[in-house]
Amino acid sequence: MVLCWKLQFLVICSLILFELCICSKEACDSGFFRIGDMKECHPWITCSDIKDMAVGDLLGFGAVKQIYLSSWRDQAVAYVYINNRDYLEDFKAGLEFLKGIGANRFIVQLIGYCEEAHVYITEYHPLGNAKNVHNVFSEKNIGLKERFHLCIDYVSILEFLHNSPLGTVVMCDSNSLNKTLEQYLITSSLSLILNDVDALPQAGHEGIICGHREIRGDFVAPEQKWPYDGEEFTEDRMPRYSEKVDIWKIPAVCNHFLGKSEEARMFRYHVFSTHKQCREKRPQARPSAREVLQLYEDLLEGYFSESIYGAKEEL
Repeated sequence: MVLCWKLQFLVICSLILFELCICSKEACDSGFFRIGDMKECHPWITCSDIKDMAVGDLLGFGAVKQIYLSSWRDQAVAYVYINNRDYLEDFKAGLEFLKGIGANRFIVQLIGYCEEAHVYITEYHPLGNAKNVHNVFSEKNIGLKERFHLCIDYVSILEFLHNSPLGTVVMCDSNSLNKTLEQYLITSSLSLILNDVDALPQAGHEGIICGHREIRGDFVAPEQKWPYDGEEFTEDRMPRYSEKVDIWKIPAVCNHFLGKSEEARMFRYHVFSTHKQCREKRPQARPSAREVLQLYEDLLEGYFSESIYGAKEEL
């Protein structure tokens, strides 16, 4: 029994060290990638490589694209193929974003592409998208601290997008909680990365309008809704808005990650004031993603410190 426990402990330690080694590697330069146990960065693969790749199980699909499991040099990868040519411009926009943004810890890594075949390849994450978070956490017996880390990951990604090298971009494909969760993947280290980048327009000084149709529902920010009751929606009359629409959605997403346990219910009192600010009807009154991130990180350090959280667990 003791020997088995020691072996399990060594395996867990080895996996953690492997994750740390992978995460500690410097990001590859633009046009290169590194996945799995690769020690060196490799140039993005091209059409000649992609045409010989076998397409496996369907991992997911949407209006714009289908995603299949595939492999490259015995490494599992995601094979992304256009689903509807009516959305070819959206598909191209997603690929151009991945090419332009470069390797970083917030966005899924591009491995290669073949524009003539309308295919690109990204890294594969077997735990799936963030809609699976409760199943994944239940299986792994994950606690509140790790759940709150997902809130921090989510806001970190928003902060990166709002201050990205490509300008201030907005998560337009997020008109419901489920749709928002589908945009993100859970990594093997139980962190979040953004996967769906087809609808990330630049806000600029004039603001943006997400899509060409009227947006409804309680999940979206008030300024995203048609303001003229009784009149038919027309895109040219719709007032533009800013990246603050992403801030409005933070409380709903974070509360989902925290779950419904009694411990989570008590913890929500500590994020209440921050979340109340995020839900201000006036966009200008909402904090920036950077400000929310700082508040979250301060709470992580304070609430889950050994002197507070550790003492709670002993009671």
